[in-house]
Amino acid sequence: MVQADPNIHPLAASATPQPQVRTASLRDLDRLADVLTASFYDRGGWRQWVYPFIRLGIYEDLKQRLKAQSPRYACLAAIAPPTEDCPASPSDAIAGTVEASLRQPWPWQGDRHVYISNLAVDQTFRRQGVALALLRSCEQVAQRWGIYELHLHVMEDNLAARALYLKAGFSVVQAEDSPASWLGLQARRLLLHKTLPPPPPPSQP
Repeated sequence: MVQADPNIHPLAASATPQPQVRTASLRDLDRLADVLTASFYDRGGWRQWVYPFIRLGIYEDLKQRLKAQSPRYACLAAIAPPTEDCPASPSDAIAGTVEASLRQPWPWQGDRHVYISNLAVDQTFRRQGVALALLRSCEQVAQRWGIYELHLHVMEDNLAARALYLKAGFSVVQAEDSPASWLGLQARRLLLHKTLPPPPPPSQP
């Protein structure tokens, strides 16, 4: 069962062990920073010297977002599912994380959507359904906010991530060029979109 927080209706149970998803808190900062930094930055070679500074920047940025406690921002943490070797995972066994925030480009526009960012899964727990559980929990957060449009970005050459988002029901709506992509130094960013089904109308008495 996947659950973002006690106020979100859980998904149906699965036959295989599923990670529990909960709202992250300040006490999770160290582990979240580790997962995010290791997922997005290589620490090999000369990068090992700057890696601690990158992690510190990620830690401080995330701390500010968590401390702000915005009602339209959520940072979720996936707890490692139990295994035969470890039937009960400790509460701090964070396998992955994701952030969701309400976006509205301009006040007079109606394009309100939930933007998903910083989806990261610890290498130890990949291919265990953690990323999909986090994405589904983002959908639950969006539905609780009354928003049914989801957006996220992915790099064009990140084939594994693109396959994951396709499996989760996202589709590409725009390819975004940049000076680096024009020069062939960096892949384009792809904007992906998913529309959630609206809630059923209330039953008539």
